[in-house]
Amino acid sequence: MNLKSLEYFVEVARDLNMTTAAQRLYISQQALSSQIQKLEEYYGVTLFERRPKLQLTYAGKRLLEGAETVLRDSIDLTNSLSEISKNRSGILRLGIPTYRAAESLPLILPAYTKKWPNVTITLEDTNTTEMLEKLLAGALDACVVSPSPSEVQGLGDRLEFVRLLDDRTYVICSDEMLSRYFGSRSEAVRKRSRQGIDLQEFRDVPFLLHKPPMRLRQVEDECFNNAGFRPNVFLEAGNTELMLALYPCHVGCFFCREARIHSIARIFGDHNAFPVNYDEGPHRQIVYFVRRKTAQPRAHVLDFERLMQKAWKEIALH
Repeated sequence: MNLKSLEYFVEVARDLNMTTAAQRLYISQQALSSQIQKLEEYYGVTLFERRPKLQLTYAGKRLLEGAETVLRDSIDLTNSLSEISKNRSGILRLGIPTYRAAESLPLILPAYTKKWPNVTITLEDTNTTEMLEKLLAGALDACVVSPSPSEVQGLGDRLEFVRLLDDRTYVICSDEMLSRYFGSRSEAVRKRSRQGIDLQEFRDVPFLLHKPPMRLRQVEDECFNNAGFRPNVFLEAGNTELMLALYPCHVGCFFCREARIHSIARIFGDHNAFPVNYDEGPHRQIVYFVRRKTAQPRAHVLDFERLMQKAWKEIALH
């Protein structure tokens, strides 16, 4: 038994699909099945039920718990010994939304890889709560998230929250949508909304909302509750990318973060980005770089944190 076999097992257990796991690992399905079989022979147990569909046995569930711990400890040991040997190798497991990675990593990686050429970076895009849970469990080294004030306060003794930026919330609406729902008043509504959208004016306009429990959906619900009405929901989506793809269809307005405005402007010329006001001021969410509090933080994580702060300062100036 070796770590590679455990890694293969964890990948199969992740989504219980041998074909998908083999593709992700860049090996044949036959080779992956052989590795799992050898692991079962080594421990003398059946790890997966093959019929009617692939699922973990009790022994498989127990091994999964232990395997994840072993693999995390192996990564931590690799990073620790790398710093001792000064060869600047290791692994950085980062949780970050894809759109934030697209904005910031081009500014970070040239300098980072120059100093840390042998560090492998893995990215994970999931919701804030899951990223924080994985960070606490040691499955991530750091994450870029927008936690609630209660999460920052409740986890502050175990996690280091480094403020990156205050991200304003916007409603994106096309000229076509304004003309369709406001007619001759569309230009006046556009001018007023550029200073801060009055959602009451848009109560009859259809919206594309994010699915609960996404953090942006919580913001959307707060804003509509504050405005005092139930929105006209055309569609609920699990990500903003689908909303961007539907933008040319003019089927609804949608909420997005300020960090997306630059890319939206590059893609769509007729967009309108209206800031959302909340309780007499602009609605903002604080974005943090978060890592575990330890006596000796890993140098390659601290360097990434420093470059991330610098990158978002540059982005905020544009």
